[in-house]
Amino acid sequence: MYLLTFYIIFRYRKTFDSSFFTLYLYEGAMNLFTWVVGYYMMRLNTMTCDTCSFAFIYRNMHNYFPMNFLTSMSYHMAYVQYATTALISFNRLSVLRNYQTAEAIWKKYTWLIILIVFAVPFVDTHRCFYYRTEIVYDKESESYSLKTPMPINDNFFFLNPAMIAITLLSIGANAISLMTLRIIGTQKRRKAEFNFVILMSITCFVQFLGCALSVARVALSTDPLAVTLAGILPFISDGLTLIQPWLLLGFSHTVSWKTW
Repeated sequence: MYLLTFYIIFRYRKTFDSSFFTLYLYEGAMNLFTWVVGYYMMRLNTMTCDTCSFAFIYRNMHNYFPMNFLTSMSYHMAYVQYATTALISFNRLSVLRNYQTAEAIWKKYTWLIILIVFAVPFVDTHRCFYYRTEIVYDKESESYSLKTPMPINDNFFFLNPAMIAITLLSIGANAISLMTLRIIGTQKRRKAEFNFVILMSITCFVQFLGCALSVARVALSTDPLAVTLAGILPFISDGLTLIQPWLLLGFSHTVSWKTW
């Protein structure tokens, strides 16, 4: 579905020539990358036995590919996803407040802002490279898993506070946007912007669930419930990762009309 919406946006680039759709393309690319990393680390490995067809992409792979990179990316992309949601929320808020000025600024500096959002998390996630990640086969469960000696509390030491702060910023931006919609002059623009704000509000809600589960997982790391939370978290991550194109089709009548 991402690829379909990407195709529509590129094909009708003059129609979708706005900072929002530029951010959507970036967010979509990052989300797809996040999904691939997560699927390899937390999904496919649980379904792959030592004699299965895909065993070759796990068996001794840590000897040929720096698995530390994947471990780092699994946390790095959490920063990027949450920050991008906040970024788009502030994009909508600023454009609502002053369309002409804000949209011009966003169009000029969007890619610079995107680069900063992607690069800054390395200040924390570079630590993952100091711990060797290995792929271990469990004969009892007949599946592979990626193991790192880095304690889970260390993994989330900076990530959880960052997710909480960013989620609160996203919620605040969307709340102010909804209030701002009341003073927009034209009915047509009010309806269009309302749909975009609702789209981001739903995304923000899914983000909030992911944040709450991540915090609970660390707080209850010594409790058996942590195992259950760890099993739920990937589904929330998938929701945050894959929900965007469906929301875009549902709330953007122009995208929906161009698609179907």
